[in-house]
Amino acid sequence: MNEAYFERFLPFAHAPSLEPIARLTQAIGNPERRLRFVHVAGTNGKGSITTMTAEIARASGIRTGLYTSPYLVRFHERIRIDGEPVSDEALGRAVRRIAPAVERLEAEGIRFAQFDAVTAAALCCFEEAGCGLVCWETGLGGRCDASNVIPPESLAAAVIAPIGLDHCAALGPTIPDIAREKAGIIKEGCTVVVSAQQPEEALAVLYEAAARKQATLVQPSMSTLRDLSPDLLHPVFSLGGEEYRL
Repeated sequence: MNEAYFERFLPFAHAPSLEPIARLTQAIGNPERRLRFVHVAGTNGKGSITTMTAEIARASGIRTGLYTSPYLVRFHERIRIDGEPVSDEALGRAVRRIAPAVERLEAEGIRFAQFDAVTAAALCCFEEAGCGLVCWETGLGGRCDASNVIPPESLAAAVIAPIGLDHCAALGPTIPDIAREKAGIIKEGCTVVVSAQQPEEALAVLYEAAARKQATLVQPSMSTLRDLSPDLLHPVFSLGGEEYRL
């Protein structure tokens, strides 16, 4: 009863809401309250940002969780601990932890999407592994995305990658509409890092959301960025006079 368990759920929720995931995490003991997160939303590059942030943390000696979607080859890639896909055994323990709670809540009329269940299982895996930081990618949007179940005190930073037109049927027809949904991951008093390549119409929405939540908004400058790559497969660049190799 590992990844096959998640096939019982519909891929998408009937109506976007944080209630199902909030009820589920409460029923399993709120593991999200004992973890720290870098929460990443956006349209372009959020998976890369989440992954690279996890690698930076891991290289710094922090036990690191990484939650992304979709997977390329195997379901377990969605939940990584110190760079390695979660084991069958750990995933099985997570499923056994959430399954009774899912059954009880479904009997009360709560309906879960697949992403709700996978998100809860990931939280169980990261808590069990004792992760010091979890790099946490949104699934769809941000405001009502199951990943947004994390409380303000568990958020180390929010990151907003460049925003474009995506999932317009669910998030809205314009870039400001979509930006408002993705800005939903900004929590009271948090630090939010906004991509330097952010469209102006999205940036205005993000500044407004940060001000409303009294969050500190940081937008890095690219003025000192220099591409030093010998070829496309071996990126080398300098920023602020420091050289980096990916």
